[in-house]
Amino acid sequence: MSQINIPSTTTREVPSGGTKNDDDTASMTSLGKSEGEIGSARTPWYGTSLLLLSEVMGAGVLGLPFVAITLGWTMTMIALPLFALFAAYSGHQLKVVKCAYPELTSFADAGHTLVGPRFGSFTKAAMLLNWGCLAVYFIVATANAIENVYAEGWFSCRLNRSIIAALLIVIPAQSRDFHTISRYLSLPSTLAIIISILIIIVTLIESLKSSNDGGTTTTTSFGDNTIIGVKPGTSIFTFMENLSSIVFAFQGQSIFMELMSEMKNPEQFSKTTSLSYIIMGFVYTAVVIISYGVEGENVTDFLPNVVDGPSAAKTTIGVLVVFHLVVSYVIAIQPFHAWLHNHIFPSTFNSSSTKGKLHWLLITSTYLAFAWAVGNLIPFFSDVQGLLGALLGAPIAFMWPSLYYLLTSKKQNQNKEEDEELSWKDTFKSIGIFNSSISLVFICIFTPLFVIFGTYGAMQAIIHDIGISGIPFQC
Repeated sequence: MSQINIPSTTTREVPSGGTKNDDDTASMTSLGKSEGEIGSARTPWYGTSLLLLSEVMGAGVLGLPFVAITLGWTMTMIALPLFALFAAYSGHQLKVVKCAYPELTSFADAGHTLVGPRFGSFTKAAMLLNWGCLAVYFIVATANAIENVYAEGWFSCRLNRSIIAALLIVIPAQSRDFHTISRYLSLPSTLAIIISILIIIVTLIESLKSSNDGGTTTTTSFGDNTIIGVKPGTSIFTFMENLSSIVFAFQGQSIFMELMSEMKNPEQFSKTTSLSYIIMGFVYTAVVIISYGVEGENVTDFLPNVVDGPSAAKTTIGVLVVFHLVVSYVIAIQPFHAWLHNHIFPSTFNSSSTKGKLHWLLITSTYLAFAWAVGNLIPFFSDVQGLLGALLGAPIAFMWPSLYYLLTSKKQNQNKEEDEELSWKDTFKSIGIFNSSISLVFICIFTPLFVIFGTYGAMQAIIHDIGISGIPFQC
């Protein structure tokens, strides 16, 4: 295959009649690629749905039952299906943007076109920070999962498990576009997390059965040690931090534009997100009901740890979760690796040559080493999940899709009214009260609430846990 060079800036026409600078931020996709090239548009909608499930579902569900300890039954059961619907709706919003501007391949691209160069640069930085932080999260999660596989001897040390986690990711990380991952890894990864969840559920249900202990029959009842409402004494900061973990569990919006760019037909993206988030909403709700209902306030912050071990079930769960998390890492960090490749080694970007593969290996390995170091400084699974959900997940899930959707709707209608600029009032009228209201709530209420209160709560938790965790980089 011939080498493809993507210059940092090119000029092309946009539907509104102007021009824009290409943003190579997060995309492996370039217009006009041939079928079969790295990043070409060749993934069907159901393949994209598998990608989304593989990247989002396992990482999200692992920490959800733990938040119910603080949020209680009522708030948790309301939030889970509600945020699933919100995530699916954001997919619809971004599909509208993509169909109106087919050349857009990233959030930063859209920010440059719809708002301006400075906002595009700000968005680029935010997306890169998000992807970079996700690498740390997956290192921590994978190291935790390895403990379920084997935790004796050398593997009893968290530092050593994190080294193994990083090494396990290196080879799968050499997949360089979403189509390759969709074809070979997404279905096995999705099945792995589903099977592991089923084993956990069966194990928990079995634990409800009566057992005879020294002639006395003891029974664990469903719902023991659980609460209906929010835990008494919970501050707004802690409340929003835990709610942020639910936001994070559904957060895949940061790669929506990239996923659509590699779809055969981006107009079918609503089918992709609807299927994915219906499945996620059902799975998340079932897991929380059973896990929190059985374990109550004793449910662990990392779901696989609810299974007692060592046992065959615990080992199997550990192996399946490790595999799933490795694939999730590859999908989630793919755009970030591509951006690094395009800026450090632009001559081999999207090239399948040996040199291009070696450059990709160098980039992925170097960043893995960095993520491993940070992950050992902050090795707290639930805290990292809450922080990412509040600081980065909420704006990505709520603000950017809604902002781009409203601006696209305004510009589309302006094209029809060439003689006069369409007002925001007319724009809201054209998209209807439902779309207008949801979009404004996402931007003006949800985003600042999560970013301010959720981030503060997560930072409080991290500072507290660092103070009691001991010296980093030690067992």
